[in-house]
Amino acid sequence: MNSAEKLKAKLELPPVSHIGVVVRDMDKAVEYYSSIFGIGPFTVYEFVPEKQWVLEKPSSFKLRLGKAMWGNVELELIQPLEGESPHKDFLETHGEGMQHLGFLVPDYDEMFNRFKKEGFKPLTRAETYVETYKGYLKACYFDTRSVGGVIFEIVWRSWVAKS
Repeated sequence: MNSAEKLKAKLELPPVSHIGVVVRDMDKAVEYYSSIFGIGPFTVYEFVPEKQWVLEKPSSFKLRLGKAMWGNVELELIQPLEGESPHKDFLETHGEGMQHLGFLVPDYDEMFNRFKKEGFKPLTRAETYVETYKGYLKACYFDTRSVGGVIFEIVWRSWVAKS
């Protein structure tokens, strides 16, 4: 078992629910993933959380998100629009590409505390109502790059919890 698998087991994470890919241009990325891989249709919308923190300090950022199912996993395209965020940092440092793995969790607070107990620091947190899905969302990116080079995101979505 590699270090990322060990961490997943230790934290009792569910299966990966989405793959986050940072892009420069949403329209071009949607066209690319649709035409090359047949992924889609995409739901594209602007994401400006009501409450947001970067490195545990109140912050403000705006993203454009594009989401589509790819088998049992959601492909999440992320275009930074305004403000400071790990997405903008990733784009400036690495260019476009896979930035994080997302995990839908049934109890956000419990999982948040597990990550912190294991010594992982929150990079970005957001809490907001998402009009596109008519529900509430809580999410946190943890700096797990030391384990496999990728960020882990925990997400709780009320519209998933209801179904």
